[in-house]
Parts: sequence; structure tokens; C-alpha cells
Amino acid sequence: MQDSPVIAIGLPAALAVIMVGIGLSLTLADFREQARTPRATIIGTLGQVLLVPAIGIAVALVMDLPPIMALGLVLVAACPGGSTSNLVTYLARGNVALSIILTVVASLVIIVTLPGWLDVAGRILPGATELTVSVPLGQTFGLLIGIILIPVAIGMVIRAKKPELAAKLERGMSAFGVLVLLLAISAVAVDLGGEIIDMTIATGPAVLVFNIAVILVGGALAWIARVDRSSQLALAVEYGIKNSTLGLVIALTVVRDEEFAVPAAVYSIVMYVTAIAVIAIGRRMIATSTSQSNPDRNALRDTDSIAG
Repeated sequence: MQDSPVIAIGLPAALAVIMVGIGLSLTLADFREQARTPRATIIGTLGQVLLVPAIGIAVALVMDLPPIMALGLVLVAACPGGSTSNLVTYLARGNVALSIILTVVASLVIIVTLPGWLDVAGRILPGATELTVSVPLGQTFGLLIGIILIPVAIGMVIRAKKPELAAKLERGMSAFGVLVLLLAISAVAVDLGGEIIDMTIATGPAVLVFNIAVILVGGALAWIARVDRSSQLALAVEYGIKNSTLGLVIALTVVRDEEFAVPAAVYSIVMYVTAIAVIAIGRRMIATSTSQSNPDRNALRDTDSIAG
């Protein structure tokens, strides 16, 4: 499968299109707005690129994953938030603007940090140095520039020059991203055949533990930073919804190993299952917060209903 043009060319190209879509949603004014109140953006980005990968290494060690699976989990952990995190944040009534900014900033920063974390994990994880596969850091760095930095910049230019066209193009990007992810997962499953079941069982618990841990850490960091409820939700979602497609691209086109891709494929499923719970909890949190902040309006509404 590694030599398939669909994987070698189609998957990176599709991810680049998705990143153009993220750029379409941004203007320089968005960055200036966040710069005026940068606390949530700074906390969110630093946690995403420094703390979350460290949690990935810790989970891989505690859960005693096989070396290739452990390294694959760290790959997922080092990836930025996915484009669908913005949609999940919206459904959870979180701060969508913050979610978009975090996705873009982390996507740019990981061009440097992702290869670095893979190098660190390769030195720390037991048995990783003995693997027959290796992660070419220079090639990974070049790939990230080509499928993240340049496409995001192209999207922002289109938004600045042709806002109406950008609005039309942006609408279908989330759905396209989910479709590409499903196709990539299917390709991994087909190529591994019956082995995929054993590998999923082996990695599933660790992936679930990692996913829940980073969601809780994201919310906790935001709470400690004393940001509002909607921003807390944005950070929790951003940490939980990873750009698994990027992980699959690196595993399948750079490292060229399907087993290395399994944690990313499994995570792609798990993160949407837990996202349902986050959406339900988030909507309840925001409803409760709104109710508590507008007691007079609620009392008036109750009086009107009694009078009616």
C-alpha cells in the first residue's frame, strides 16, 4: 500500500486541501483580536505542543505498548487539533474563534515540535531504538511545511482577496476532512487485514486513556488560567480532537509503515465517540452558566409563563 499513488500523493494532497480550508476561515484581524486577550491562546498552544505529547509518552510507558504502537501514539499526541475540532466546539457551545486560532497556531508550531517529539520518544520508549522503521525528521519537516504552512497561507490570501469565494469553499471543508479520514482508515484496515483487529485491541485502551486524559487536561488548564466557560470548552475539545489525518500521512507516506499508523486510525474513531460526551456536557455547562448569569431575565420569563 505504501507505493499506491492514492496514498503517496492523494492523501497528502487531500490534507493540504483541508488546511487551505482552515486558512479560508481566518483573517489577520482574527490574530490581532486574540493578541489583545492572548491568555487562552498562549495556554492552549503551549499545552498542545509541550504537555500533550509528554502525556502521550507517559501513557505509552504506563500501558506498556509495543514499541511501534507506542511511537505511533506519540505521533498522534504530537499532532495539532484537527479541523473538525472547530465543528465540535461549535456544537458544544464553545468559543469557536478561539478554537480556529488554536488549530492554526498549533498546526504551524508543530512543524518544528512534531519531529522533535518523535526524536525524543524514539530515545525514551523501550525498544524504540531497535525498530526497523525510522522517522526521517528532515523529510517530516519538509512535508509539514508543504501540507500545512503553505496551504494555510493560500487559504488566508483567498479569504483576504475573495471573501465571497472563501465563504463558499469553506462550507464543505469539514465534511471533506471527515471523508478523507474515513478513506485513510479504510486503507489501513484493508492492507493489514485480520491483523487490524489484534492491533486495535492492543492499542484501544491506551488510546482511550490518552484521549480522556488530554480532554481533562485541556479543560483544567483553561480553568486554572481563569478563562470563561466557552474558552474552557474550546481548549478541552482542541486537545481531544487531533489531526489524525496528519498522523496517517506521516505514518503511511514518510515512515511507510501500516503498524505505525494504527494508533492514529484507532484514535480517529475514539475521539469522535468521546466528543459526543463533551458536546453534551458542554451544552449543559453553557446553559447553566447563562442561567446563573441572567437571574433577572429568568425570573421575568417565569413570571410571564405564569401570567400566560
